[in-house]
Amino acid sequence: MLIRSILLLVLSLATPATADRYDALRADPEIASGVLVAAIGDMIADNCPDIGERRTRSLLMLNALVGRARALGYSVGEIRAYVDDDTEKDRVKGQARQWMSANGASAADRGSICRVARKEIADGTTIGRLMYEK
Repeated sequence: MLIRSILLLVLSLATPATADRYDALRADPEIASGVLVAAIGDMIADNCPDIGERRTRSLLMLNALVGRARALGYSVGEIRAYVDDDTEKDRVKGQARQWMSANGASAADRGSICRVARKEIADGTTIGRLMYEK
């Protein structure tokens, strides 16, 4: 019983620390921007079969983000927990939908998402450089 109580106490103390770690990752402009770009890319990939992902560039971007988080003192486990957190995924997907909306696309209109993607490709933006038209 004592071990169980200690475990519950440790877990209850660990939860705010984890939340604080997520806050710090969210607050880092490079990481926040990279995670948003990845979420927008996922939205495009899910809706635009005629637009492909430049996997090498995407992996290089991912490695840079992991390197940034590691340089800030985060372990691979902490980074993985942040990326795998369902609440965090929902939050970032919401940001991606807002970004799409601000750029003239609607989640309900696949064509509008693909138009935005083509514009990003044509403009050579960070998002556009991670994609190509098939």
